[in-house]
Amino acid sequence: MRKWVKLKAGKSKKVQKFYPLVYRDEMQDVSPSVEDGDLATLLDEQGKFLAWGTYSAKSHVAFRILTLQDEPVDKDFFANRFQKALEQRKHLREITNAVRLVHAEADFLPGLIVDLYDEFAVIQVRTKGMERLRDLWFEPLLELLKPRGVYERSDMEGRKEEGLAPFKGLLYGTIPERIEIVEHGLRFLVDVERGLKTGFYLDQRDNRKLVSELVQPGEQFLDLFAYTGAFSVYAATKGAECTAIEQHKHLVELGLEQAKLNGVKVNFRCGNVFEELPKLGSEGQRFDFIVIDPPAIAKSEKQIASLRRAIHRVVSDSLRVLKPGGRMLVCTCVYHMDWSDLIETVRFAASDLNVPLRILAQTTQATDHPIRLHIPESQYLRCLLLQRDW
Repeated sequence: MRKWVKLKAGKSKKVQKFYPLVYRDEMQDVSPSVEDGDLATLLDEQGKFLAWGTYSAKSHVAFRILTLQDEPVDKDFFANRFQKALEQRKHLREITNAVRLVHAEADFLPGLIVDLYDEFAVIQVRTKGMERLRDLWFEPLLELLKPRGVYERSDMEGRKEEGLAPFKGLLYGTIPERIEIVEHGLRFLVDVERGLKTGFYLDQRDNRKLVSELVQPGEQFLDLFAYTGAFSVYAATKGAECTAIEQHKHLVELGLEQAKLNGVKVNFRCGNVFEELPKLGSEGQRFDFIVIDPPAIAKSEKQIASLRRAIHRVVSDSLRVLKPGGRMLVCTCVYHMDWSDLIETVRFAASDLNVPLRILAQTTQATDHPIRLHIPESQYLRCLLLQRDW
């Protein structure tokens, strides 16, 4: 007997148009046999088949779609999805040995993230449904990748809503303390156990390259919320004098290691950006290029006001130390802060200081983090490249 979830009248069109999430208030009924995390069919209000996916009894997202075809969701299904995702990233092989192989809904595998670092894989399982399907997808993943090790970083806060405890640990093979990766000819060290996300910000790859193409030898470069200083390493290889601010000591230590690995110097300051940035101004330091790449301060739409205030503050303090003609990259990795929000927040900060800015470019995440036209949430990284006129 099939397990099913039935939609209310008028709620099936968005599913047919490739939107993969069904919210709880869009449901009409569920079969008595369906349990939390179960694989089930999605039906329209008349009981006709719409999709296969997973049901959540706890999350505000009640159903996540895996396929619109009435087909078996088995090991072959996942093997085909993984193979297709790998083929779609083959253009990156000459650039890097570190890519995001699976980007959840954007690769039609909701609740699953797979990042590849050289011969090692790091996974995140974000939903109860994908957790329940582990026996179907983990083996095909190993068969395709043949990794030396697989590490799980399912320690994100969002698992609580799914009724899952945070988890991280080794799943297969071995994982070194530092994985060395290559990106555009530069070498970086990844700590998959203690690093943020899965260990490295792969989504900023294209923006790092863009910055390196613009920075000039001898320029003063400031990297805020630097993490392990990848933006600074790129800039330093072009001859810039780099200052990076990061508040976690172990990340600073890793950043210093990889700067040395690339034969460049980065001056790290271990501290809070909101405290250290004004100090730079009081010391009389001025910069030609500033990168502002804060972590996901806001996790929900309700927290956007606090994110706006934080970005307004750091942009304001940055403009005080940005030289006339200087450039600034301002990033946000929160879907709920759209382009208009970001632009308006930066504009208010610049207007308060009477600083004229022009937008040179609007950029987003790297191509191995696909943006689906029918899934607005799949675009979460937005960056403004700006220039100060005087």
